[in-house]
Amino acid sequence: MRTLVLTFVRLGPTLVYAAGMLFAASIILLATFPGNPLSWALYLTLLPVLRLPAFVLLDLPGVEVWHVIAALAFIAACGVYFVTQPKRFIRARFFHAHVALLALIFANTGAHSAQAVGLGLTPPGEYQWSLPIPTTLLGTALVTLVALACLSTHADIIRRILRA
Repeated sequence: MRTLVLTFVRLGPTLVYAAGMLFAASIILLATFPGNPLSWALYLTLLPVLRLPAFVLLDLPGVEVWHVIAALAFIAACGVYFVTQPKRFIRARFFHAHVALLALIFANTGAHSAQAVGLGLTPPGEYQWSLPIPTTLLGTALVTLVALACLSTHADIIRRILRA
């Protein structure tokens, strides 16, 4: 039972990258089928969870939606491979989980309020230093899973240091 729970927790960052891939795919679905309610439902479900990271990737010069889907699919596949061999890839799991956590925190900084958020510099004194809580159940579940995955990698690193 412990192994199953740890495997599910370690898959948390992979679920974030898979959700980002689905969000990018929903953009293509909306462009292809703008009247389809299922494409709108998928897009609007994932919009508050991964809006800013996906749009930052799409704003890079020369990057199209297909590139983002391929990159996120590759990163998610790497995450599944890391989970299958947890003792071997501790540093890669650490990086994988913390990048997913930073992406979710970055996404939630703009999603917790109804106002538009720019990516530029904020005037002094206007930045809130509290961690924004996700507004959706999916966002809360992903942040919880990824935070637990980060704690798991920290515990594995500490355990490895103590054994050495």
